[in-house]
Amino acid sequence: MTDILDLEKQAKDSVSAGIASDPMAGTARTVPIMCQHISHASRLSNDPKPAIVAVCRGSMNAVLLGGQSVPDAAVALLEALPNMSLMMRAGPEDLMSWVMEGIADVTPMAGVEVRDALRVKIEEKFMGASTIFDEFCEAALKKKSS
Repeated sequence: MTDILDLEKQAKDSVSAGIASDPMAGTARTVPIMCQHISHASRLSNDPKPAIVAVCRGSMNAVLLGGQSVPDAAVALLEALPNMSLMMRAGPEDLMSWVMEGIADVTPMAGVEVRDALRVKIEEKFMGASTIFDEFCEAALKKKSS
């Protein structure tokens, strides 16, 4: 089985390459790459959650380090999930939760402004989801400090 860290690095490298090939394309370029990696990761184990969280963490790190809008990429990815959940063994709520956890894992590095912008955009598009996102952000801060 592929290691979780390998999945995270592969996603980060692929999204970084996508950004480098066309920095102006934004989410139109990065989200399909992220979706491919999520789909691949979900098929690798009986418990797809850790793999999907890792892929999203790696992808969002690439978006952040590539100077792209993390909130725009995160919301575009979340908007693409209903189509993906039809092809996966996970329900849409689980998939959205795992993706938000991976997104939240980059907020300690991204900073408070990015975290707040993410929260607002998520709440605008997915009413009530920002509460769950906040919980993941708090958990990410605890992981980073331990």
